[in-house]
Amino acid sequence: MAKSARSYHPIVQLSGASFTYGMPSDAESCASSNKETVQGKVGDISLQVKPGECFILCGGSGDGKSTVLRMIEGLAGTFFPGSLTGSIEVCGYDVLNWPARNRAECLGTVMQDPRSQFFMGTVFDEIAFTSENLGISPDEIHERVNRAAELTGVTNLLGEGLIRLSSGQKQRVALAAALAEQPKLLVLDEPTSNLDDEGAQTLVDILADLKQQGIALVISEHRLQRFASIADVYVCLCKGRAVAQWDAAELMSLSADEAACYGLRHPAMERDSARSAGSSQRQVPDRKNISPIAQTERAKSALTKAPGWSVCDLTYEYLSTKRGVRGVTAHFAAGAVTVISGPNGIGKTTLARVLCGALREQAGSVLRDGKPISHRDRRRSSYFVMQDADYQLYAGSVADEVVLGRKIDDNIRAHAKEALEAFDLLDVATCHPLSLSGGQKQRVTLAAAYCCNAELVVLDEPTSGLDGAGVMQVARWCRTLSATGKVVIIITHDRLLTNLAADAVVDLTACVIGKEDW
Repeated sequence: MAKSARSYHPIVQLSGASFTYGMPSDAESCASSNKETVQGKVGDISLQVKPGECFILCGGSGDGKSTVLRMIEGLAGTFFPGSLTGSIEVCGYDVLNWPARNRAECLGTVMQDPRSQFFMGTVFDEIAFTSENLGISPDEIHERVNRAAELTGVTNLLGEGLIRLSSGQKQRVALAAALAEQPKLLVLDEPTSNLDDEGAQTLVDILADLKQQGIALVISEHRLQRFASIADVYVCLCKGRAVAQWDAAELMSLSADEAACYGLRHPAMERDSARSAGSSQRQVPDRKNISPIAQTERAKSALTKAPGWSVCDLTYEYLSTKRGVRGVTAHFAAGAVTVISGPNGIGKTTLARVLCGALREQAGSVLRDGKPISHRDRRRSSYFVMQDADYQLYAGSVADEVVLGRKIDDNIRAHAKEALEAFDLLDVATCHPLSLSGGQKQRVTLAAAYCCNAELVVLDEPTSGLDGAGVMQVARWCRTLSATGKVVIIITHDRLLTNLAADAVVDLTACVIGKEDW
């Protein structure tokens, strides 16, 4: 009887919980200068999660979803300095007095940026990391690793280095590492942001199985409809406070206007955006789906001599994994937005890195207006917006980050102000970039790209961590930028962004040669 009673005790219990960041030192001043920036404060949160329940935290970018997750994980007030008040219990423990071993055994975490939680060099070692630190026997460790890898579909990656994996693959490895200890609670921050459609559905299927096993799930997410089949409660945050709560049926019944009021994506956004994608200040051609492999030499010649950047018979393979891109021919027109699509791990980011000169092609060529361009000149003429904003934020303030590396004059100052306004960053201009939410950081990198003079701009999953309004903002900016004659390339799985922004789509699925090697 006692065991049964305990099984129904809440896994997570928050009562009037509040958190105010204390560092960086300007976090609170940022919050006071921008009432909608809740990276400074989250207040009066009360919720209860029982075994086998799935809670979805939703709301606009920067409204405090990640902060609530940090409170549940015990990171707010410890790893993230600040003032924590109210009551927070997880697995019967106060989170600030949570024994380390119990925390490791009870809690599994998948962060928005999986790389920030990796400690080891290979997939196997990363999944085994916690078990090894808990002193589990080698045989049991191998069993746990193999079980978690099979569940998440990364068994074929166990011997590979983490650095060579795609973002979607890293996401699955992080999930496997979290599941290896068979936790009672799984916390996930934007888990579908870097996943293709198949990967996202696989994730939902995995989580459904975990629910059946009695594991509690707390998830921060913008793509809410994906989780309708498993979500018990959606809790909406606005300006750091819980303002609404729905079950799956109630959420799905919201109108597009009602969803927009809460800063939520609505299914109609993707559906309707396809009809409105061409409605901008400039006329755009009907969207084209471009085969990245030209069928004839004549086709190749026509494709690669058009204005813009092209690749012809391009190959780059990583020696350790034999993965990459092989024999790709494609064109990226000047004055247009081109989306590179395809499943996780197929080589989208690799192709972009070659285009920008970060990698030197092993075969084939990169052309600008039909003429070869060296990888050095490509580096000088391009700007790459990374998936993970933290890896390209260097300055001490948002305003400085936007103009980093440029000689400041009146023209640059005016352009920087325009960029800050375009991405709703004026109120946080004096804040340290690392004090912002994930979505706000992403907007900072986009504003910096807006200010640069590069003729080729590549955006790698630019809507990761952004709400529906943020996606539309990015789409408008990309269209505006391409209208100046620049080549704009977007790597994305986000259908809404593709519908709103793309003039053409290059699908790399056709480029898989020897698929069994992938």
